[in-house]
Amino acid sequence: SEDHHAGASEWHGAGGPLPVNPGRSRNPLIDAFLAAAQQAGHPVNPDFNGPEQDGVGYYELTQRGGLRCSTADAYLRPAVERPNLSVLTGVQCTRVLLDGERAVGVEVDRDGATQELRCEREVVLSAGAYNSPQLLMLSGIGVADELAALGITPKVNLPVGENLQDHPHLAVVHLTDTESLLTAETSENLRLLEAEGRGPLTSNVGEGGGFFRTTGGLDAPDVQIHAVPAMFHQEGLGAATDHAFHIGAVLLAPTSRGKVTLRSTLPSAKPRILHNYLSTAEDRATAIRALRLVLDIVGQPALRLHRRSDFLTPPSDSDADLLAYARRELQTLYHPTSTCAIGPVVDHELRVHGVAGLRVVDASVMPTVVRGNTNAPTIMIAERAADLIRGTVSADV
Repeated sequence: SEDHHAGASEWHGAGGPLPVNPGRSRNPLIDAFLAAAQQAGHPVNPDFNGPEQDGVGYYELTQRGGLRCSTADAYLRPAVERPNLSVLTGVQCTRVLLDGERAVGVEVDRDGATQELRCEREVVLSAGAYNSPQLLMLSGIGVADELAALGITPKVNLPVGENLQDHPHLAVVHLTDTESLLTAETSENLRLLEAEGRGPLTSNVGEGGGFFRTTGGLDAPDVQIHAVPAMFHQEGLGAATDHAFHIGAVLLAPTSRGKVTLRSTLPSAKPRILHNYLSTAEDRATAIRALRLVLDIVGQPALRLHRRSDFLTPPSDSDADLLAYARRELQTLYHPTSTCAIGPVVDHELRVHGVAGLRVVDASVMPTVVRGNTNAPTIMIAERAADLIRGTVSADV
């Protein structure tokens, strides 16, 4: 899938549909973060997807010309004119149609009318870690007792919706007199974006960061940091009213497990999502270490120069205060996975156990959440699934 700006190498691909390039927004607050991290003893890493993941640096982005290149840009739009592809928008999928033990299509609500879309070969669900399990459960595929309690006839008894995992995110925010992304939307910056594909409006917000091991004996980093030159708080829903910077730590290998269940048999109703963040002693200990790591970096001279005052910080670095802060301020990093995991729910070719002609292809099939952002791994899952469906590769390879 990758088209890396530096070309093909041992660690990168070239010529794929998804461009991977350096970011074109370099805010001085991120330079200050990188300098502070080095002052705290952390090395610079020019390529987090190279031989080593540990260290700090700028993140590479799936951008083309300074604009985000999504899977729609890389895969869907180039194929949209194909005669064997129909894209329906404004349609609510309500359930998978089953004929005995085989999936034969899906039922949808289209402009208020129920419609059946039949398939000749397979149904592939790609609705994500929340909605793929919801659709399976609405179709009678899930924990039998829970489905029966809602009046749904159980057809296949599987632990659908269980094993929910995510990357919990803990941050501190400081006010600054250094210009942040708060004032990015100027006419000059808009001109830079449109004419030259550069400037603050090309920012991915989390421009820099790094990967860290917060305790000994780990075989891989357990914490990732995102450095943001903006007042990002309340999961991004809080108003940005001043220049600020946000330094956030992510638990990369959480041991807490949640669950997605049905709230209602109405397909338009949102599922009930319980993440159970920080429900294990291991995650609570990692959260304390992660916050202490952030405070150590923020306290270095390079970032102290940019700190006008505190906006969102723990009252002290005691274990009790850090844990209380984590419980109060924890956010999602929007990386839910594992609710239709390989093993319990789907097999190694992503086929739902007990149902012929039905696969799940999205982040819900990950047995455990990956130690990093989930976008590229999910694209890899889709690439692999396409090969499996076409029969061009063996699942055992």
